[in-house]
Amino acid sequence: MAKGPCERLHPHLSAYADGTLPPKRWEQVSYHVAGCEECRDEVAAINAVCSKLSSYRGSETPEALAARLESIAGEHGSSPLYMAAGDGELPSARRKRVRRATQGGVALLAVMVSAVVLAVLVAPSPTRITDPVKAARELYGRSLTAISVNEAVGTMLLANERGADFGASETYEPRLSETQSVQLSAEEAAALLRRAAEADLTLTGVQQVWASDGGGLYRTAQVRTTKVAGEGSHLEVFDARGDLFSSAFLPEFGARAITAPAEWEYVRSATAEQIVGRDAIRVQANADDQPVARWWIDSETGLLLWAERYDALGRVNVGFGYKQLALDAGSLNTDDTAQLISLQPATSSQEAGWCVGLDHCPQMLAGLPLVAYTASDKPGRASMNLVYSDGFHTAVVEWADGVLADSMARNDRGADMAVDVWQAGDAVISVACDCGQDRMARIKDELPEQQAYRHTIAAKIRDGLARLAEVG
Repeated sequence: MAKGPCERLHPHLSAYADGTLPPKRWEQVSYHVAGCEECRDEVAAINAVCSKLSSYRGSETPEALAARLESIAGEHGSSPLYMAAGDGELPSARRKRVRRATQGGVALLAVMVSAVVLAVLVAPSPTRITDPVKAARELYGRSLTAISVNEAVGTMLLANERGADFGASETYEPRLSETQSVQLSAEEAAALLRRAAEADLTLTGVQQVWASDGGGLYRTAQVRTTKVAGEGSHLEVFDARGDLFSSAFLPEFGARAITAPAEWEYVRSATAEQIVGRDAIRVQANADDQPVARWWIDSETGLLLWAERYDALGRVNVGFGYKQLALDAGSLNTDDTAQLISLQPATSSQEAGWCVGLDHCPQMLAGLPLVAYTASDKPGRASMNLVYSDGFHTAVVEWADGVLADSMARNDRGADMAVDVWQAGDAVISVACDCGQDRMARIKDELPEQQAYRHTIAAKIRDGLARLAEVG
């Protein structure tokens, strides 16, 4: 609604009476006052006040009153009233507080808006995962190294995924067993395997690993192994030329959970068999009249000397064992190039907040118990790795912030393991397992289902503010 002439020109009447208006504005006010009785009366009142004040020029203003007036006027004390803020209103403590509160609120709002904009700008971009199957296989290799009695297998698989040249694939001849066998219960078999898993020895040796290439032949490598009781293991992988390709250090992990599947049948050798000049007990697991696995366990120490795993057709898919071995000899001499591979035992600490990303980290997954986990809660890079194993089969699950490069779920069915990867909202879930299709399907059923990537603006602000807090 437009203002009338009186309302528009009223703030200038005091300056008009003082004769301090610019010429053009003075003409506008003069023309209006000449035709407006109300404004003429106000100008006359202003002139009367000014005349009255002029009569007191000769008298001295009391110092206390002058100081009081100056404190009220504040920063406007040196300016004419008509030039003061507020269209000529007298300054007051209340108006000053209101003005300061308004200015403070505007400043705070500006700071908050700036912080939100900055948080969005610095929020970490989602990690684009371009080769999730390879990443899942590498994680499986590291996990198998840390939690399994076949640490040499895990180290060799990890080196293979990282491009080690192991030369042309070779044949592998399963170990022949001519000794008679005696029946074992699942509990007795589990006790023997648990002894192997818990063997804490000092030794040096060279293990040979054969892993099926899926075409009837095997990739093979030598793994030099050094263990020190109570400290850990140092593993060195050599390529086809005999050159050191990679090394890893495993801190002492502790006891593993071993439970033998009740649906399998177990036998053991009636007499000792020889592995690297040592007496060994052979334990064999069968399913549907086909061998599932064989282990040769040192009679004296419980050390696993040799092992073979078989596929559904009874063919070896992984074989490994010592070619050289010296007990009670060895010292750890790791350097900065050795990769530290360590998972935390699942039973050691599961305080509140240990499960990252997932709504629920199950203690059992498709019948496999949780034996180890690692987690990172870094904003935009959070991850949760869960390792499930019954001592026979191992499944490694990873939940990680990120997005699949082409948003497509993936699966890989190799001779050594099965891998499934899919997008689950803001994160990618991968599963690697040396198990069959039925168990893999059960594992997927118990994990978050596939969902499109949906990183919201609220999540970006949260991640950005967390990143700013880190920088601060």
